[in-house]
Amino acid sequence: MMKNMKIQQAEGYLTVEAALILPMLMAAILFVIYMLVFQYDRCLLEQDLGAMALWGSSVEEEDARNLEEMAKERMRALYRDKYVAWEFMNLQARLEKNCFAAEGSGRLALPAFAFSQWSDGGIWRTGTAYGYRRLSPVAFIRLCRGLKNLVQENP
Repeated sequence: MMKNMKIQQAEGYLTVEAALILPMLMAAILFVIYMLVFQYDRCLLEQDLGAMALWGSSVEEEDARNLEEMAKERMRALYRDKYVAWEFMNLQARLEKNCFAAEGSGRLALPAFAFSQWSDGGIWRTGTAYGYRRLSPVAFIRLCRGLKNLVQENP
């Protein structure tokens, strides 16, 4: 009789410990999943803006007048279904002094109140910007010739 009572008490302790540990474990797993989703979407944003800036720096000279309009149209057509849980805040493209720049930012809303302690009201935000200088064909040829001369002088 005494032995059965000790076994029942031991099972009771295990239930209490599991009831305390399981919610913490689930919260930690959910936090890691949301961190991974946030990082995935952030990397996609950086990739898209980097590609946009590279595209804008390589547009032909005669198209440069309409470059900002073409870039805005291209950003509107950006494939947004690949982002898991991202909300876009800002997407901009501009051409200033022969330098094409693409900027963007987004946010991810967290589902639980417990995660909002480390963020602004349960929202994680990030942004990125890329800029590339546009080269005219003449400037590119001059750079290549300068590099060729430099290599020939120092074998």
